[in-house]
Amino acid sequence: MRLAIASLGLAGLFCGTALTGCDDGKKHLHPEAGRDAPPPKWWRPELGTAKDWDIQLAAPYDVSATRTMYDLDLWALVPAPTMIDYGDGDPVSVPAGALAGKAAELRGRGVKVICHVDTGAIHLTDPDARKFPGFSTAPSPPDRPTAPAAGSVIGWSIDDAHLDERFLDIRTASRTLWTAKMWKRLDLAKQIGCDGVDGDRNDSISSDPGFTFTVADQNSWYAELVSQLHMRELSAGMRNGHTLPGQVDMFADDFDWMVVERCGEFADCDQTRPFINLRRVVFAIDYEHDIDGALNPPALVCGLQRQAQVSEGLIKDDAVTSALRTQCTP
Repeated sequence: MRLAIASLGLAGLFCGTALTGCDDGKKHLHPEAGRDAPPPKWWRPELGTAKDWDIQLAAPYDVSATRTMYDLDLWALVPAPTMIDYGDGDPVSVPAGALAGKAAELRGRGVKVICHVDTGAIHLTDPDARKFPGFSTAPSPPDRPTAPAAGSVIGWSIDDAHLDERFLDIRTASRTLWTAKMWKRLDLAKQIGCDGVDGDRNDSISSDPGFTFTVADQNSWYAELVSQLHMRELSAGMRNGHTLPGQVDMFADDFDWMVVERCGEFADCDQTRPFINLRRVVFAIDYEHDIDGALNPPALVCGLQRQAQVSEGLIKDDAVTSALRTQCTP
């Protein structure tokens, strides 16, 4: 979801670009990255090699076509009732998902399976939501304009269309309260057989999360996430990091590919250039309707993707199901 940058006290917003003398908050993970570096142990697709892909995050699902890659919801892929043990005597029971067994089936057909995981947010209906400090069912955690409760890591809703999806407090000082719970989601992705993770809602500094983040907080969160994924030998995707100046340049060496939404609609596909320059895939998704509900002309949005040399672009239905998939021709 693309949102306007809120007034969040973004001092130092342009750290990591032409300005110097500011802490970007990023630990550079792969200083040796480049064409001559040893190949990673996880999937890192090269530009132009994954055009025939699809993303489905809600029913109806249809994964019968043999594609290069499917990007599918983590909870939908759970193959059987599963217990997540947090070591505190209070495990979480996760039911089998709507796509139970499909991860193994797809991988058996040579298809890469990417798990879509909210890593910078949670749904209040997620099986593990109650493990995050500040969770409550009645009443729900405070939403805008009421500040999050003291000690809560659950912030404001994504927008009016996603009231149960809440940003998490990615401030460096707060992350010790909840990241161990989040890493259990990555463990589950590995257990299911996912080849990688499309981590969503990590660009919360460009939204209205209910917390005041610094650029150092934002960048160190991206760095921690990609480190945790690679530690598990999971391919790591950067989603929508192009909303902050210079951020894609900083992390293109570290992430293995990128997912960008609405870049044709907003004419900012060029912001993905650092990935393309490294010959790493940019999976671009434009939607049938623009952010105001008008139809997006396929020729226009695909043309803007193509102009930016994005070769793995799709147009999807607004709910991101199997109902619509238009592949943009590079």
